Amino acid sequence: MNICVFGASSDDIAPAFFALGESLGRAMGERGHTLVFGGGAHGLMGAAARGAREKNGAVVGVAPWFFDRPGILFPHCTEQVRMDTMAERKTIMRQRSDAFIALPGGVGTMEEVLEVITLRTLGQTDKPVALLDCEGYWLPMMEALRHSVETGFAKAGLMDAFACFTDPEACLRYLEEARHDL
Repeated sequence: MNICVFGASSDDIAPAFFALGESLGRAMGERGHTLVFGGGAHGLMGAAARGAREKNGAVVGVAPWFFDRPGILFPHCTEQVRMDTMAERKTIMRQRSDAFIALPGGVGTMEEVLEVITLRTLGQTDKPVALLDCEGYWLPMMEALRHSVETGFAKAGLMDAFACFTDPEACLRYLEEARHDL
């Protein structure tokens, strides 16, 4: 299965987050999944890619040409896909993936995963989505989404459009089962 992983590009985060990203990548490689990601060498993107490559997993880096500078992109991708814009990047990552995982990340990560969740709620995709949490990172966003349902700004089905996990293996089992059920 091709699994798109969204995640932080920052290196200025706690070690526990890097451990989670590397663990996810290793688990994906061990289970024979392909990592589709934003191509970055740093942050949780780089951690997941390093973990996947450690277990001989396939790694597809998707990044615009303007990121193609020394030290920015993960150098050990099995495939690199380039395009002109960030919008094209998101489209290609969605098209190339069977499922999605969001590791902790900043506004870019949040925007990417919320777009996929929105597409699920609109019936525009049936691809499963999971948040992989560490140290309660995703809890405030989940509370905001619950609040949007409680106040009538979103339909009740919003909370069924994704699942949240703290364990990479449980997260991958969920995605595998959800894809099998389609």
